[in-house]
Amino acid sequence: MIFLLILYNLLVLPMFIILSLILSIFDKKVRKGLLGRINSFSRLKSFNKDKFSEIYWFHSASYGEYQQVETLISEIKRRDKNIGIIASFFSPSGFENVEDRNIDLKIYLPFDFIFTHYKVLMLIRPKKIFFSSSDFWPSFLFVANKLNITTILTSARYRKTYYIFLKMFDKIFCISNTDFKLIKKNISSEVYEAGNPRYDRILNNLPKHKSKAGLTKKTKNKNLILASMWNEDNIIFEKLMNSRLVNIFNKIIIVPHEISFRYINYYCTALDKKKYSYKLISEHKNFDNITEKFIIIDKVGFLSKLYLQTSIAYVGGGFSTNGIHNIIEPAAASNPVIFGPNFLNSNKFDADGLINVSGGFSIKSYEVFEQRINWLLVEKNYQFSSLNCKSFVEKFSGSTKKILEIIYDKDI
Repeated sequence: MIFLLILYNLLVLPMFIILSLILSIFDKKVRKGLLGRINSFSRLKSFNKDKFSEIYWFHSASYGEYQQVETLISEIKRRDKNIGIIASFFSPSGFENVEDRNIDLKIYLPFDFIFTHYKVLMLIRPKKIFFSSSDFWPSFLFVANKLNITTILTSARYRKTYYIFLKMFDKIFCISNTDFKLIKKNISSEVYEAGNPRYDRILNNLPKHKSKAGLTKKTKNKNLILASMWNEDNIIFEKLMNSRLVNIFNKIIIVPHEISFRYINYYCTALDKKKYSYKLISEHKNFDNITEKFIIIDKVGFLSKLYLQTSIAYVGGGFSTNGIHNIIEPAAASNPVIFGPNFLNSNKFDADGLINVSGGFSIKSYEVFEQRINWLLVEKNYQFSSLNCKSFVEKFSGSTKKILEIIYDKDI
């Protein structure tokens, strides 16, 4: 382990930084992350940690992973406002898009050198460090272990490649029973089955209304949303524009996975060529007040609200190597969810679960996409699928409570 850490610090990390420097010349996202990491130590140094009784550090790779710990942070702050919360991110998608009043300091995770983290953790001395899902940084974990700082992994999944990292956590909270059994069998840490706190966050953000009334409205509105669209997902978009389905839906909402001129311009140009009416919106609006057939979202932050106005969701990423994006958010809003074949990432449990209850549908082509849409356009099929989506999310909620009960009972 020590040999691998030395090799990692002396060879792998320097190569990563050099590559990042080169890429930053051409890639704005890489440049932001690089500059953010350079500035992190000065921000930590100026952080007034003495006004808090304890410091808890939460690390997430991105905005999506942060959603897996958001309810934990909220509940910890509700119980004790004297606990300071530091939230670190690897990706600009997390650092730039997470706005949470419960965070006392938001930073990019510093470069993962042992000497850097020793300096940082000696300065801050957090009582607990939480990692979300699978963004493991070995030097950070190694130094935390040596300083006897409690390390906690939430939303854990078992992968053979994770083994060396999982051993570095004091407590591990697994998403599924399968993950729990495999990790418990191979790791000596305290391991618990808890589910995914992201389910709690999603349900908490939904408006309280009667299920039947909400479902009846969804059945009638026939709005289709194409969410988190990658380039590879555009095979669905392009063929959809030439199909009869365009006339069946009242509105078709397009949400690129990355809000940039390149992505937005692609959809605008394609719709212009087909002479379809469309409107760009950068804030949540009632679709009933929009006359255009297509709606393009050009700002992040309100996707969950859009699902409340749609009846069927296609979630992108499944035709790319990245894997599907968040499919639980539309499912919790009673949207049957269609997605591509690659869901062997952190969303596998969600995909398998929704497929098993006919709330989610994996497709390998546009032709299968159209078949699934036609099946859902039959009212009894739609109602069956829609109700099962919401029920699935509710069944596996409650993770936040389970985790905090163990944390506080064990007095870690």
